[in-house]
Amino acid sequence: MHSDLMKEFSETELDVAGTVGRTSSFEVTVNGELVFSKLSQGGFPITSEVAESIRHAAKGETYKITEVQKESCTII
Repeated sequence: MHSDLMKEFSETELDVAGTVGRTSSFEVTVNGELVFSKLSQGGFPITSEVAESIRHAAKGETYKITEVQKESCTII
């Protein structure tokens, strides 16, 4: 997901950081707002949905990610 997002947005537009959280958690925040929680939604987000939430945030809008990946996700 990181490399896909970096291809779409420049480094000046995007700062991607990972932090250790609760076991089995995966959360996405954009401008400090939680837009996705694996614990709440039961899967990993679709990368294009994360990109869409970033585009909306750039316009001052909120976009909650609602779809999850149907296949498993590998984080490298």
